[in-house]
Amino acid sequence: MAFRTTYTPLSALIKLAIISVIAYLLYIQLSEGKGIEAIKALFQGNIRNLNLLYLIITIALMPLNWWLEGIKFKKLMSPHQQISYKGALSAVLAGIAAGIVTPGRIGEYAGRVFTSDPEHKTEVISATLLGSIAQNVCNIICGLLFSYFFLKSAIGVTYDNTYTFVVMITIQIVLLIGMYYHLPELAHKIEKIVGGRLTDKISSRLKSLDLYNNSLLNVVLGISVLRYIVYFSQYFCIMKFFGIGNSFLNLSGNISGIYMIQTGIPLPAFLSVMARGELAVLVWSGSGIDSMTALAATFSLWFINLIIPTAVGLIVLLRSDIEKYFK
Repeated sequence: MAFRTTYTPLSALIKLAIISVIAYLLYIQLSEGKGIEAIKALFQGNIRNLNLLYLIITIALMPLNWWLEGIKFKKLMSPHQQISYKGALSAVLAGIAAGIVTPGRIGEYAGRVFTSDPEHKTEVISATLLGSIAQNVCNIICGLLFSYFFLKSAIGVTYDNTYTFVVMITIQIVLLIGMYYHLPELAHKIEKIVGGRLTDKISSRLKSLDLYNNSLLNVVLGISVLRYIVYFSQYFCIMKFFGIGNSFLNLSGNISGIYMIQTGIPLPAFLSVMARGELAVLVWSGSGIDSMTALAATFSLWFINLIIPTAVGLIVLLRSDIEKYFK
C-alpha cells in the first residue's frame, strides 16, 4: 500500500482532531488516572519482588497480538481484494488509533477504511465486523469454559449438580458457534421479525458475509483463538509480574471472566480503561488481590496493547489521504 502525506484542509482538520483528543486523554490518564498511581505505589513499595521476565514476555507478546489481527484482516479481505500483509497491518493499526476515542470501536471501522482502497469501503466494514464477531465469540466461549472457576472465585457461587452446569454451558457454546457460521441467515430472520431502519442497516452488513465460506470462517475463528491465547497469556504474565501467586485455575477463571464481561462494554478504549479497572477490582477482590494490583495490571495491559500501537497507527493515519473517502 502506498501512502502520501496530505495537507488539504479537511484531511488536516480530521487528523488534528484525532491527535488532539488522543493526546489530551492520554495526558489525563498519565497524570490523574488511578492506574498510573497504582503502578507508582507498587513500584515504590515492592520493586524487589517484581519479576521483570513476566513483564518482558507481556510486552513481547504485543506485536504477536496485532500481527495475528493483521493476518486475520488480510484473510477477511481475500474474497473481495488481495491486499499485502503490510497493507492489512497498517489498516489494523490505523483502526486502533481511530477507535481508541470512539464508543463501540466505531472508529476502528473508520481507521481501516481510511487506509484501504476507497472502492472497497463496504467490504472493509464487513470484514472488520466479521473479525470482531469472531473475536467476541472466542471471548464468550472461553469465558463460559472457565465460568465455574470465575463464579466460584469472584462471587462465591458453586454448583452441586456439575452435570447440569456442563450441559447448560455446552448448549450456549453450540448456539454461539452455530450463530457464527450462519450470520447471513440470522440477519434475514432478524430483518423479518424486527424490521426498522437500524435493523435493516445491521442486517445488510451481516448479509454481505455470504461470500465467506466455512473454510475461511474456520481460519478466521482459528486466528481469533490464537489471539485470545496471546492476550490471555499477557494478562496471566502481568499478574505474575506483580507477584500474584494464585493457582492457574483461579487466575484463568478470573481473566476469562473479565474478558467475557468486557466484550459487552461498548465504551471508547480511553474510557473503558476506567470501567475495566473497576471491573478488575471487583473480580480480583474475590481472590484476595488488592485494588492497587488489579488497577496496575489493567492499566499496564491497556498501555502496552493499545497506547503503543496507537502511536504507530497515528503515523499511518497522518500519511493517509483521508479526504478522498469523502469525495
